[in-house]
Amino acid sequence: MQKLILSGVKMNEEEIRREKIRNLLTPDVIVCKDCRDKYKDETSCSVCGINMLDPNYKGMVYECPVCGKLYCESCWSKMEEVKQENKGIFH
Repeated sequence: MQKLILSGVKMNEEEIRREKIRNLLTPDVIVCKDCRDKYKDETSCSVCGINMLDPNYKGMVYECPVCGKLYCESCWSKMEEVKQENKGIFH
């Protein structure tokens, strides 16, 4: 039981850390190069790999509500186009 509680605490800490990083993904926040490199895996588009913490990235950031993966605006738009062409998964 104690292992389960510790696991829950660790999971909660990870969720808080993840949320803090995601809160940085806004156009008005600029982070140093070291932090951009440190969090690159967690802040890059799941399709094209662009680091969305980079100050040159100006688009929106999208998150899959199921798996939590992040996508840049361009890749998300392409996925939406495919969805429209196929009329969704269930047709």
